[in-house]
Amino acid sequence: MRRSTRIALITLGLGLAAATTATLTLRQVDLRAFATRKLAATTGRPVHIGALHVAPGQWLTVDMDDVSIGNIPHGSRPEMITLGHLHAQIRLTSLLHGPIETRDLVITRFSGLFERTPDRTPNWRFGPPSSHPDTASKSSGMSGFPGLRQATIHESEVIYRSAKGHSYRIGLDNVTLASPNDHAPLQMNVSGSYNATPIVLTAQLGPITTLRQSNRPATLDLHATSGDLTLDLNGMATDLLNFDGVDGALRLNTPTSAPLMAFAGEKPDTFPLALALDGHFNHTGDDWKLSHTHGHLGDSPITDADVTFSEGSKDAPDRISGTMDFSRLDLNALISPTKPTQPSRSDTDIPLLAPAKPDPLLNVRLSAKNVRYNALTFTDAAIALVQKPGLVDVPSLTFGWLGGHIAASGTIRTAARGSDIQANVDVTRADIDRFRQQAGFAPIPVKGSLSLRAAVTAQGVRTLNQAARIADLQAVAGMNEGAIAQEVIGVASTDIGLLFRRKGGTTPVTCLLGALTLHQGNGTVMPLRIRTGIGSIVGAARFDLVARRFDLAFQSRAAAALALDIPIRVSGPFDRPAIGLAGWSDGGRALLKSANTITTLPPALASFPTGRVCLRPVP
Repeated sequence: MRRSTRIALITLGLGLAAATTATLTLRQVDLRAFATRKLAATTGRPVHIGALHVAPGQWLTVDMDDVSIGNIPHGSRPEMITLGHLHAQIRLTSLLHGPIETRDLVITRFSGLFERTPDRTPNWRFGPPSSHPDTASKSSGMSGFPGLRQATIHESEVIYRSAKGHSYRIGLDNVTLASPNDHAPLQMNVSGSYNATPIVLTAQLGPITTLRQSNRPATLDLHATSGDLTLDLNGMATDLLNFDGVDGALRLNTPTSAPLMAFAGEKPDTFPLALALDGHFNHTGDDWKLSHTHGHLGDSPITDADVTFSEGSKDAPDRISGTMDFSRLDLNALISPTKPTQPSRSDTDIPLLAPAKPDPLLNVRLSAKNVRYNALTFTDAAIALVQKPGLVDVPSLTFGWLGGHIAASGTIRTAARGSDIQANVDVTRADIDRFRQQAGFAPIPVKGSLSLRAAVTAQGVRTLNQAARIADLQAVAGMNEGAIAQEVIGVASTDIGLLFRRKGGTTPVTCLLGALTLHQGNGTVMPLRIRTGIGSIVGAARFDLVARRFDLAFQSRAAAALALDIPIRVSGPFDRPAIGLAGWSDGGRALLKSANTITTLPPALASFPTGRVCLRPVP
């Protein structure tokens, strides 16, 4: 809204200048007609002044009624500016020597519409195009700022309308500006609204003499409230009318975020979370920055944030870039804040969208020491995300889980129905027992740290949970060291010696390797190989993640002299499997034979190093 404030003052100043010039030089002519012609020539727009009265004296008294300045062609309404009444007293000598000094300035029922037409032509540039190059819109325009001993604005508004037709209205119900002289601070009080949401603002600005000097920093101490929202900004600004060159300390607090939602045109309870920010604010040109900022978002503490919002140039979207670090991040509360957080929660879902024309574009990095998503908890999480037209690129996603470290990268691309997802995932040193507990498996006799590499794709998805259900996945899991119960090797080999004694303890695992293929919840594991000093196991499995059932067949190559190496089958629900002999069908034999003869991995996973010793067939 910086342009709107500046143009409003300039336009009113033109009116005052036209009226007072007429008073000094053409007392016998129709002042209203003269001021109308003068203002029309200056702006290059149709101008109407219903009445103009000037009373001479040491302080000239000027009253204007029913004033309007026309809009540009194709504007959304005929008038850019309308004014019900203006009353002002102007010191006569200030007209001769400048700058103009006013007192008892009262503006009533002012309405200023500042908009871009669909072809992005701005209506706040007056005169022929050559008289206002692009750089003119960024000049301070403060050198002619009048002395304001006492100024009041009533029942007024400033409206900004974007080229896309979105309107933003600032209501100015009651505004006062006052300073005893041009060398004293300028006090401002505003009671108004933004898009019908009430706002109260008080500010102490630098002396008017400082404001008139281009690029000279002036004091800016601002306090604003709206509902439960409070905002304080204490610093300096080189161009107050444009709110540019601002640099200072910012503090924002709202227990409900309801005012922020109302400002954005959303229902107040859309995002009912507390927000507090305390940091350094800077605005220069097109860049709005928050740096060295801390606070909290809901129950998620922000330890450090450095974020820049950059306004897009003509036909270009805005951009948001920077970093934000949390000590704890509860995605359940952030994504679905109206629902209670429960330990077993599973209804939180992250949208996976890649808009064809995103605005703003994103290039951000988020991190958190602890993250909660549904019933899952992650540690030391960090994500880098870049949003482009039709594409969201995630060059890096890392976090700790189940005692291991997960590193991933991927893309989200817009598709005919939803989005297409591609990701590569590496898991290192995940604890097998913790993993099986998380997956809901019954206890298994293998201990150790597992590593995994996966290539994931999903087509036509809209959310993360949907992608997890229907994704296609190729993965390989491996282990170079660990332990397996000796009893398992004996049972797998159907060692007759177990009829006379019970094996106890564990035996070290030389290697473990399994290759997994998953399609919409149905998968196979082949081969599955485990090698130990007392024998090896070769197997293959099928599973259904939706029904939570699996079927595993395996056969040993044991070192025991009495081993029969009979195939074993483990099948049933994840948490209650049954163990028995595998069928002696040709299909079963072929499956186990294939599991033993495979010596390569899928191309996308060929470089996976863990458990590669197990790629050699078992003798």
